Amino acid sequence: MRKFRTLLGVTLAGACALAVVPGTASAAPAAPQQAAAALEDTTGAFYPLAPARLLDTRSGVGAPAGAIGAGKKVDLLVAGRGGVPAVGAGAVVLNVTITGPTASSFVTAYPAGEARPNASSINFPKGWLGSNNVTVKLGSGGKVSVYNHSGSTHVVVDVVGFYAADNGMTNRNGSEYQAYIPQRMFDTRYDGTGKMPADSWIDYAIDFGPENANVRSLVINLTAVSPAKAGFLTAWSGAGSRPTASTVNYGAGKVVPNLAFVQTRPCYEDWCSEIWGAPMFRVYTSQSAHFVTDLVGMMDDGSLEYGMRFKPVSPTRIADSRIGQGYPSILGPGAVRAVATPSELLTETTDVLAMNMTAVAPTNNTVITVWPAGYGDLFPKPDTSNLNPAAGQTVSGAVLTPIGPASANPPRAFNTHNLSGNVHMIADVVGTFYFSEPVSAATAAALKAGIAAPVAGKASRASTGS
Repeated sequence: MRKFRTLLGVTLAGACALAVVPGTASAAPAAPQQAAAALEDTTGAFYPLAPARLLDTRSGVGAPAGAIGAGKKVDLLVAGRGGVPAVGAGAVVLNVTITGPTASSFVTAYPAGEARPNASSINFPKGWLGSNNVTVKLGSGGKVSVYNHSGSTHVVVDVVGFYAADNGMTNRNGSEYQAYIPQRMFDTRYDGTGKMPADSWIDYAIDFGPENANVRSLVINLTAVSPAKAGFLTAWSGAGSRPTASTVNYGAGKVVPNLAFVQTRPCYEDWCSEIWGAPMFRVYTSQSAHFVTDLVGMMDDGSLEYGMRFKPVSPTRIADSRIGQGYPSILGPGAVRAVATPSELLTETTDVLAMNMTAVAPTNNTVITVWPAGYGDLFPKPDTSNLNPAAGQTVSGAVLTPIGPASANPPRAFNTHNLSGNVHMIADVVGTFYFSEPVSAATAAALKAGIAAPVAGKASRASTGS
């Protein structure tokens, strides 16, 4: 059973004078960690990596220089690059950035050698700059195909981690996933920090109580709010120099979220003395902006009970309100729709879906929130967001969500809430997380009760002068 029921957050804001957006990414040093538990079986375990660039069509990294044209694809070699092993990786976690598209389009990342699926990884309008977290199964030759539908666009791909394909990993120190009901941890608009100036950072620490030493990475939804100019956020452990890979790319005045897998390190500094040893990470902004951090889950050291492993699938569309699939119709203002997981994607121990969700041309600025269905008042809608589309904008976002019990109606489902206006929604599954051992319905409910506890937080701010 999970040992903790509350989390305590502390923040520190500070200034740094760092170079802004070089053309290629350099990896930050790996975050220092305590020794991890050796896994008996590495199948589906997660291995975090310092962000490393695999593709940049602007400069010819990973493929010949030049934008990807309409209906064209790049077969990107992933295995053996950026810290991904040449043999043994089953899927990778990527940050995919679009820059300079000549038309509204979408890009799909899928296993090389397979037929292109009816799914998208990132949707964008003409002239857009932005990114999305994309998990994709490796295909033939350890490659991923990156397809562009319309016009031409440059694409940048950074790898941030991988999942083991089987039990053949020499490195036995992989992580298992611990899921949470989404919880808002930090918000510079309301926590006393204020809008961060350009070229500055905030250090965050989150207290997991007796499990602090077991945390290796956090899974967060990081949102840039009302930036003064176009720029980017970068999240990393805070160890060493800032990696030049970005986590969130934003336009002036926009609200832009992205799911992020962020390595942590133990905090042994005065500012976090109240939660000594808690895992910490740093968020840098290139331009003045507010930002919001929602906790989605964490990757442990493999020693905690009820950790989950990942099973990748080729992108599979399970819901599309435009045709009445999954969602019976368009989502109106305040609408909540429950979508059942198709049985072919489930096993007895499946508990979390990894998806790419797309909001299609909402009539108003809106907020999309996803959480497990079927638990009634036990799990009300969380005060978090997954997508923040503007009116008329079609946007995609990675979502990791627990699903409800098999006894609910509909069974094994997730909820989607639309705040304002009308919006069509699409959901594409890219994988599932499963318990390595069978878990009873009662135990699963008790686990969720533990991960939905309120968060206690506190924040402090240092000088932001350069």
